Amino acid sequence: MRPQILLLALFLAVIPLSAIAAIGPDIAGGIWEPIKDLKNEHIIAIAEFAVADFNRKSHAGVVLKDIRGGDSAAGDSDYRYLLHLNVEQPPSCYKAVVLEYNWLHHWEVLSFDSETC
Repeated sequence: MRPQILLLALFLAVIPLSAIAAIGPDIAGGIWEPIKDLKNEHIIAIAEFAVADFNRKSHAGVVLKDIRGGDSAAGDSDYRYLLHLNVEQPPSCYKAVVLEYNWLHHWEVLSFDSETC
């Protein structure tokens, strides 16, 4: 009887974790606030890194035109950008989500998907 109770408790503990993973970082990741200064050098550097990472992975040659918008969360360590890129065929806007590890001086692109402008 006790192994069944242990399995039930484990099952009930895993359900909320799987629900958070299914919801995604937009809801489970906290409150996103608009980036106040999109012309900040640090903000631009992260956006350029996201575009360079996209170019490296997809063997594309797109260039960042401008940052149309952006949000930050978790004490300015998660960034979500709406980027306007110089591309030959649509779509020219992309949504990039970048995680910054401040203590490691490292950025990681979590997603880079097409978006409507």
